[in-house]
Amino acid sequence: MEFLKFFWQIGLAGKLILLGLVFMSLFSWYYIFLNIFIFKSFRDSLSFWQRRLEAFKELAPFIKEVKSGSEDGLALAFKGYLSRFAEVYNFYFKGEKGGPSLSAEAEKELKAIAYMEQERVILELGRGLGFLATTASTAPFIGLFGTVWGIMKAFHEIGLKGSASLATVAPGIAEALINTAMGLFVAIPAAIAYNYFTLKKEKLAKELELLYKRVLILSKRELSKG
Repeated sequence: MEFLKFFWQIGLAGKLILLGLVFMSLFSWYYIFLNIFIFKSFRDSLSFWQRRLEAFKELAPFIKEVKSGSEDGLALAFKGYLSRFAEVYNFYFKGEKGGPSLSAEAEKELKAIAYMEQERVILELGRGLGFLATTASTAPFIGLFGTVWGIMKAFHEIGLKGSASLATVAPGIAEALINTAMGLFVAIPAAIAYNYFTLKKEKLAKELELLYKRVLILSKRELSKG
């Protein structure tokens, strides 16, 4: 209630600065909670497929597992990979150009397909990271602008009333301090979240790369039968 009372007492510029910071904070927390959910879901899915792939010695059981499994992001990516694998296998080993001598070209193409599917999955991680980075870097300066504006307002009141009493300068100084605090309040969580999710995304990307290497091993075993 005190904050709302203060909000209605400050000038238009102060209101716009505070409202801008409030909206930046709301969107930041939205992206923070959204990414917590996305990263947890991806981590669970990644752990599941890591366990399953360790148990597979050939590609056929993996194909069966993917077809009967859930429709999460990784399962869909694996389906996309397996669909492309079938195209590669048919092109190199069942057509006129077929033959084991072309297995190197087939493996090279499968690596490219696996890389594309990895990138497609990783792109879905870390939504709003750009906004969090922008908020972390700009919110303190927006708060600083509000600080300068509040101090200017305090000096303006001194000039109008000809005195520097507490009653004269208090509103402007209060506005300045509130904007400073609000800028930091918005920026600090955004900076922490951005750094955390960026590092988490890099770590999960490495784990996903290792997972696809296991898939490629199974694929090469299947190609060797061709």
